[in-house]
Amino acid sequence: MKYVVIGGGGFIGSHLCEALLENGHQVNVFDKQNARFLPLLERAGANIFTGDFLSQVDIQKALKNADVVYHLISATVPQTSNENPIFDVEANVLGTLRLLDAAREANIKKIVFASSGGTVYGIPQEIPIHEAHPTNPTSSYGITKLTIEKYLQLYSTLYGLNYCILRIANAYGERQPVTGTQGVIGAFLLKAIRNDAITVWGDGSVVRDYVHVDDIIDAFIKAAVYEGVPKIFNVGGGKGYSVNDIITIIQGVTQCPLTIDYVSGRIFDTPTNILDISNAKIHLHWQPTVELFEGIQRTYQWMLNNIV
Repeated sequence: MKYVVIGGGGFIGSHLCEALLENGHQVNVFDKQNARFLPLLERAGANIFTGDFLSQVDIQKALKNADVVYHLISATVPQTSNENPIFDVEANVLGTLRLLDAAREANIKKIVFASSGGTVYGIPQEIPIHEAHPTNPTSSYGITKLTIEKYLQLYSTLYGLNYCILRIANAYGERQPVTGTQGVIGAFLLKAIRNDAITVWGDGSVVRDYVHVDDIIDAFIKAAVYEGVPKIFNVGGGKGYSVNDIITIIQGVTQCPLTIDYVSGRIFDTPTNILDISNAKIHLHWQPTVELFEGIQRTYQWMLNNIV
């Protein structure tokens, strides 16, 4: 099989590309020129394509003779997307529409899309959150993810373009950026290593579902060959941990004394988000295998060897 990973030079994408290469597949990676892990993937045998996600011409080059496309790229993050919704739509929705047109012209067999289980549902009406739960995002990021899902459904109806959508919980693990606005675990680990104070929005009671990158990759690989009827799957740990729980685990892993600064909460932070992953277990034959303590240990060791 020949795969294209749009956004393959990043955190999740680089792990996915490596797994596909290890399984003997051909892999085309498309990302911006300065994507961090492109040199690593090139050495591993991937074909590297760099360019502008908004350029259909650039995308077309990477899609030539491919079978499956993974769409992982995003130009925004939940915390900042509400500051400029116009840019969010232009960068993510319009770019995806050009990708879908290019995929249709290239006779791509399937698109697997990385959606967001943490943002598309909004404030949950029930826990755990099933895929049929109402979708009322409280961030522009969640709205654009949901919009892309709808366009995938439309292109399937109009043109027969096959797809699978994974609504991913809070991803963490080795290679995750630790200096941006996403990734509580990586950011807190870095603070612990550097003996810096950790800033917590609210009282630390916000609960999230965390899933290690290895488990995400397993779901992606299974989604590409899946041929069943349901097209949308939650991918998470299936358990909830508060921010305070994460801090306690990090203290245990690092054995570092932590200074915590609690500040006012943010309006877009829903109190609890735990995904119901039963459909993925039944239809994709997938389930998470990396427990949170183990995953944080592995992330910590990677950071000690590669960042500090």
